Amino acid sequence: MVQERSERTRGRLVEAGATLFDRCGYAGATLGEIAGAAGVTKGALYFHFASKEELARAVFEQAETSLRTACAAPRSVDSPLQALIDAGYWLVDALGSDAVIRAAFRLGRDGAEWPEEPRPAAPAGTFAGMRGFHGVWAGVVRDLLSGARRAGELRDRSGGLGPETLVVTAACGLEVVFADGCPSEERARRVGALWDWLLPCLVPPGSSVGYRTRPAAPRPA
Repeated sequence: MVQERSERTRGRLVEAGATLFDRCGYAGATLGEIAGAAGVTKGALYFHFASKEELARAVFEQAETSLRTACAAPRSVDSPLQALIDAGYWLVDALGSDAVIRAAFRLGRDGAEWPEEPRPAAPAGTFAGMRGFHGVWAGVVRDLLSGARRAGELRDRSGGLGPETLVVTAACGLEVVFADGCPSEERARRVGALWDWLLPCLVPPGSSVGYRTRPAAPRPA
C-alpha cells in the first residue's frame, strides 16, 4: 500500500513537472511550483527526485518509453511503412493530449539550460546532430523506414539519403506544426494529405493504394 502511494505520488510529480516544463521551459519551471501542482510538499518532491534535472530526465524517459511502446505495438498489418504512417498519427495525437510528450520536445529545445545525458553516436550518414527528443523521434522514423526498405516496400530509387532526409524532416516537422494545438480533425486531415503526397515518391508505381493514409479505426474496448 505504501509503495503504491509512493508510485502514485511520483507519477503526479512527473505529470506536474511535464506540464510546467511544457508551459514555462526548463529554466522557468520551479520545483516549488511543480510540488504545488502535484499537491505535495517540496520535501516529498525531494524524496523522489534529488533535483530538477533528475525530474526532467524522468519526464524525458517516460516520453521515450511511450513513443517506443506505441511504435512497437502489434498491428493488424505487418508493414514497417504502415507502422511509420501510424506513428505519425500517434505523435500528433500525443502532442494534443500528452503534456509529457510536449515537455520532452521542449526540454530538447532547452538543451543549453538542461544538460541532457550523452547518447551513443549515431551511425555515419544519419541525423547525428539532432539532440533531445527530436533525435529519439528521428531515430524511430529512420528505423521504420529502414525496415520498409528491407521488406521491399520502397522503390529502387528510394535508396540513399534523399528519401530518408525528406521523411525524417517531414516527421520531425509535425511537432513544430502541431505543438501549439490544432483540432483533431485538422491534424488528421493534414497528416493524411502529407502521406498522400509522400507515398508515391517512396513506393513502386501503383502500390500506394495498398496503404492506409488515414488514422486506424479505434480498437474495440
